[in-house]
Amino acid sequence: MTATTHREIERKYELPEGAGTRVDWGLLEGLGVAAEPVEHRMEAVYYDTEDMALGRRLVALRRRRGGADDGWHVKHHEPSGRHELQVPLLRSPERMPAAVRGLLAGLTGGRPLVPIATLRTVRRVLVLRGPEGTDLAEVAADDVEAVDERTGTVRTWAEWEVELLDGTLPEQRQEEVFAAVEAVLRAAGGRPSASRAKIARALGAEDPEEGTAVDDDGAAAADGGGRPQQGSGTEGKGTKDKKDKGKDKDKGRGEKGEKSRGGKKRSIRPESSGATGDGTDSGAKHSSTQAEGREKPGAERDRTGAADAGTAPANGAGPGTGEELLRTLLGELAERLVLWDFKARLAVPDAVHQMRIGSRSLRSVLRAAAPLLEDTAGDELALRLRELARALSAARDAEVTAELLPARAAELGGGVPAAGVASLRRTAQEQAEKATAGVRRRLGGREHLQLLADVQAFAAAPPVTDAARALPARDAADRMLVRSLHRVERVARRALEEEVAGAAGQGAGPDVGEATGAPSAGQDSGRSTGAGPDSGTDAGADAELRWHLGHLHSVRKAVKRVRYVEAALRDAGVRPHKAVRRAAADAHEYQDALGRIMDAVVLEQWLARTARSLRTARQDRYAVGLLHGAELVRLRTGADGGRELLEVLLARLEEDLG
Repeated sequence: MTATTHREIERKYELPEGAGTRVDWGLLEGLGVAAEPVEHRMEAVYYDTEDMALGRRLVALRRRRGGADDGWHVKHHEPSGRHELQVPLLRSPERMPAAVRGLLAGLTGGRPLVPIATLRTVRRVLVLRGPEGTDLAEVAADDVEAVDERTGTVRTWAEWEVELLDGTLPEQRQEEVFAAVEAVLRAAGGRPSASRAKIARALGAEDPEEGTAVDDDGAAAADGGGRPQQGSGTEGKGTKDKKDKGKDKDKGRGEKGEKSRGGKKRSIRPESSGATGDGTDSGAKHSSTQAEGREKPGAERDRTGAADAGTAPANGAGPGTGEELLRTLLGELAERLVLWDFKARLAVPDAVHQMRIGSRSLRSVLRAAAPLLEDTAGDELALRLRELARALSAARDAEVTAELLPARAAELGGGVPAAGVASLRRTAQEQAEKATAGVRRRLGGREHLQLLADVQAFAAAPPVTDAARALPARDAADRMLVRSLHRVERVARRALEEEVAGAAGQGAGPDVGEATGAPSAGQDSGRSTGAGPDSGTDAGADAELRWHLGHLHSVRKAVKRVRYVEAALRDAGVRPHKAVRRAAADAHEYQDALGRIMDAVVLEQWLARTARSLRTARQDRYAVGLLHGAELVRLRTGADGGRELLEVLLARLEEDLG
């Protein structure tokens, strides 16, 4: 059984009833119709948990029969657009493949997936061809009958879809194709559809009805961050209740089966809001522009992962008490972890990295909030999250190595053979892929799924103290951030004290290997071994270097904890007081410098291991030798300036925190 995945680039349109016969494809500019329309009769059964765990996360699962793509389809959204993974049907078509269940296990938490809607569609497909003879797009005219399996309600409508067949077309060419088709449909009275997805429509989220309903922000995120700008509603053919239920609800809107026209229905069912995983217009200029608008710039986005994960920022007035703040913080971070778990299973680029950031962010918040939680309530969960982050490190370190190698070679001015650099990079990429495959195997284990469930349960009802319940949210935010800043202060002071003691041969700092996933030279968790570095030999000089780097790494970890906590607070809509924010900003100034040193540690250790492997295999080590030598120089320079960096950081924090 082979799964395939592709990016969908499509737009939807609505035509008045009967207008389909007036569409004149002879008006197409720059395109031609490849053949006569082909008719398909399709049935799609959509699945979700009873609490709509997939729909709430903008994911859709369906089993389709008929047409050209029979199989199980999992649809999800990325900043680059809407993506779909397809898995072939089994011999028993109704049986769900284990691969599909495994892919969704983190989202469903093991809860059963049941049918929520059945859509029967008569589709007439035209293929549009460019002047060079290449098939560029399909135009599908759909007549849909949908049954909401939860209520028995039947809804019918018609819509037109235009989908590009080649997702690699340049953006300008994509726009030209869409514009040409849209001009023809508009000439027949058509307009861009306001409907987000067939499944949302099938579940009644877009029926004209008073009230509130669908989470418009979430729906917008499903389609790349925007919502249709034209069209006032859904031009449905009709809605009727198969079981003759809900007559009071329908009172005033006509008899059963009457055509309903006008604005969107806003469903009173909260769970309906999430059923938008089959959204529209995920392509071309429209979607890419909106995706960019959703992303936070630069490192701001990288440290939270919120934009790519599909989570929305906090709305409304925000949390008012410490208890509400913790529920908001932990709830958003737990949800983000679950979403990145799903994307890691899909092998979405950067998902493993973002999942590691998510686990570290959760752990940082738990540590910072410890005084607001009963006893040691979050300690065991924090330890399990640390183990998860460590398990994800090997894959991320290999990714960092592959990213750094070309730039490092370029800095040596062409002295490193290009073939040697390419070979080393391929090795790093292969190791990253192997490590990532190992991560995906871990994600399928019971222990990991239990961790996700426990994180969500803890976030839903954190065991807070009475003081936290009475504490204003902003004061609670201050306490959390100050606690994290005091940790930076303590770690930096201890590192400087050990540097002084080590210089006199009285003590030693942590070894940097433990943090980067490399074998440790007798150190663990950043604590002193009680023995200073031996600088009497070359090996001793190397140990001394790593001893200094270990101190820098310990401080960097503490600074990153501040950054994770501050980012989580910001995403929750709570700003600590100005003095606390200033102290956090001072700490942040040093993270990038410390981060560059630690990236060099990762690369140097990888180059050292690779050199040993090449020597054992009696292969050429010239390229790796040049790069390794340059990286050692970089590390020594970083270590030499590290003590002064820590002294300045400590002085500023002592001034900020009093």
